[in-house]
Amino acid sequence: MSATSNSVSSTASTKAQKAELQAQISAKQTELADAKDESAKADINKEIAALKAQLAALEATESSQSKQKETQAQQTETSKIGTRNFEDGAPFGDRTLYV
Repeated sequence: MSATSNSVSSTASTKAQKAELQAQISAKQTELADAKDESAKADINKEIAALKAQLAALEATESSQSKQKETQAQQTETSKIGTRNFEDGAPFGDRTLYV
């Protein structure tokens, strides 16, 4: 698997996990609204808190991965700067220089 397809599949996987966690949180909040017993409400609140913590951890991981990819792209660009020598005989206008 190439790095690009691996990145796409991990992004899709992360989005699916986030959607699943958000759906579970919504279901628990609905369950909380329907609960009548205080101890049941407390248990459901604990479960919601745990799901929210999982969602926050997933978002933090996603953020760190995107920063890592950005840094890697910048390092790749910088490693290419100054790696080509132009010939003295190249006709005028056949060179492109970015500053």
